[in-house]
Amino acid sequence: MEVLKAWFGRAGVGAWRARRQWVWIVCFVVVVGVVYLQYAPPLEQPTAPRHRNLNTLYSPHDRDSQQPSDKTHVQHVKFVQGGDNQHIGQQVSQQNHHDAWSQSDNDIKEGAVPSDPGGEKHRAAIELLQQRAAQRKTQEDQVAAGVGAGSGVVGAVMLPQADLAPANSWGAGQYSYNPYGEPVYGRTNRPNYIPAHRVVHFDLKGAPPKISALMQLIPWLARQGATAILLEYEDMFPWHGRLGQIAAKNHYSRKQIASLVATCRSHGLEVIPLVQTFGHLEFALKHERWSHLREVPELPQALCPSLNESMTLVRALIDQTMAVHPGARYLHIGCDEVYQIGECERCRLLVRETIFLQHVEAVARYVRQKYAAIPIIWDDMLRHVSETAMQEMHLGQLVEPMVWVYAEDVYRFVQPSVWTKFGQVFSHVWAASAFKGAFGEQLTVPNVRRHLDNNLNWLDVMASEASKFTGGFRGLVLTGWQRYDHFAILCELLPSSLPSLAVTLIATSHGFFNATVQNQLYQSLNCMQTPKYQTWLNLDADPYLWDKFSWCFFPGAQVFKATARLDATRRDVDTYLDRISHTRGWITEYNRRHNFSSPMRIDEDLEELPARLHAVTLLAKSAREALSEWYDDWTVGEWLELHVWPLLHRLQTLQRDAESMKAVRHWPARPLPILPELAAFGVSEPTQNGGQDSQDTDNGGRRT
Repeated sequence: MEVLKAWFGRAGVGAWRARRQWVWIVCFVVVVGVVYLQYAPPLEQPTAPRHRNLNTLYSPHDRDSQQPSDKTHVQHVKFVQGGDNQHIGQQVSQQNHHDAWSQSDNDIKEGAVPSDPGGEKHRAAIELLQQRAAQRKTQEDQVAAGVGAGSGVVGAVMLPQADLAPANSWGAGQYSYNPYGEPVYGRTNRPNYIPAHRVVHFDLKGAPPKISALMQLIPWLARQGATAILLEYEDMFPWHGRLGQIAAKNHYSRKQIASLVATCRSHGLEVIPLVQTFGHLEFALKHERWSHLREVPELPQALCPSLNESMTLVRALIDQTMAVHPGARYLHIGCDEVYQIGECERCRLLVRETIFLQHVEAVARYVRQKYAAIPIIWDDMLRHVSETAMQEMHLGQLVEPMVWVYAEDVYRFVQPSVWTKFGQVFSHVWAASAFKGAFGEQLTVPNVRRHLDNNLNWLDVMASEASKFTGGFRGLVLTGWQRYDHFAILCELLPSSLPSLAVTLIATSHGFFNATVQNQLYQSLNCMQTPKYQTWLNLDADPYLWDKFSWCFFPGAQVFKATARLDATRRDVDTYLDRISHTRGWITEYNRRHNFSSPMRIDEDLEELPARLHAVTLLAKSAREALSEWYDDWTVGEWLELHVWPLLHRLQTLQRDAESMKAVRHWPARPLPILPELAAFGVSEPTQNGGQDSQDTDNGGRRT
């Protein structure tokens, strides 16, 4: 310190200023050096960004930091052409397929080879990648020679099952989400599994979209990777003759259905009709004309298979359905959730599984013999049926099961042992995921994060279990339920679910879902070229994608926006009413029952009511306009009654009760009358005051 004092003390003002500048320069250099040492990459780490492995969803810069790897392991990288180009699908030519593989080879050579090619490990890496390229070239030649013919469509691209490792070698179904809501797989060697068929399910019961809206949607589906449509009409079909009573008042006409089928086929989409033949026959059995066919007289869900007239009804349903779907290769005959079986006097003497199998056999033989179509059934009733029983009934030669699981964990509901059993009985199998109608009976828009999780998990399961079937998986059906059953209310409507459908359909058409398909997703939903749509989805913060896609212009965008507005309005109204009725103390249920409150306090609480009434009224008008583009007045009225009218009714009731309390000019003495219903709990008004007056004191008559 003495030295510093002497040095600075002898220095003049000019010298001191020069030295002070040198001190600041030295400090700045030290800070820069510390920052550089803290954040600079090590010398052995390549700084150039590497191509991303499309089996993972890490960014190129953080993949190694988040997931340790074995330095001696060379990762198999498989690229599927995507991004700005259309996906590889049923309508892609063999030349495009060759270009896709060529592009993949170029990407591998540029991005996957380590930075020091002179090393022994890297030479081995190059050799391995060259071997994989040769294998893919062989697979391409096999596809061109007809390996993909199992899909039934010329030019179909099918990933060879021989390239798939056993499930336990790549951890099927085990993945998590990164902070951006993207599913992140571990390092695996499996290719991206792409189902041969991607089928979109239209559930039409009780609320048919306008044919004009569906016509607009068909080419959009084809562009996003769909190859077929599963049409479930129920009471929307133009039943006639003896079945005429079954049809709803707003059913489609035969001409409309024929036009829809023709449009689907013109865009390369196969049409698979679905008709219920055992369970879920409420739309027919609810009528008195067919009520005697119920298995349980009080319940209209399932018919009694022991009655001859039951089979007559089923055949009539099939005949009228196939009449407007000539040449259909497949017919879905339902048969799921048959909860009432073996309960009537005729059936209770038989084994339940025998009853089920015999009825399915009779229906399937009728379909095959008369229409040469392949019957498809839901699988849930077969999961607990023995392999022997199914083989004795020759079920494998009659039907193909469609295994449905809409939750994220597929194996929780269909264990590996069930897949093994099905593989011993059936040569082909279908899978069914969901893009809407699976996570809540009263939802208005699907949870995209959960549906994407379900679909990506299905791709893992299909890749793992396909080898158990000689013919593998026919395809994956993306179901879109509109009601949970015939008597249920509407859940998510089709137009408000198109963002979910776009996400899940693009994911299943590519075999993966990450930022490389960002352009296709945003273009499919007709989003603007703004910074908002230059970043990837955040499904953790925005699982319904209201924030991301409310400013896009896809078909049904106005309905999608209406659901977002409904959610915000509903939360605002609920918060307001809860505060008025349960936090504040002047417009509670007690006050309203006794018409007893303070007019001044009522005016304070009602200051915000007009704004909320106005918001709900505007919501009703805008929702009606948006829904009218897709649905008739019957469906528009049902949706408004379900979701908007309750909000308006609660606010108007509050307003009427408040005005009634404000009109009072004279109020009774307390205590107020006791609620008469409380007498059931032993609480009622006393017949007299008891000894209350005796509590008066001599102190001016005041009570103590």
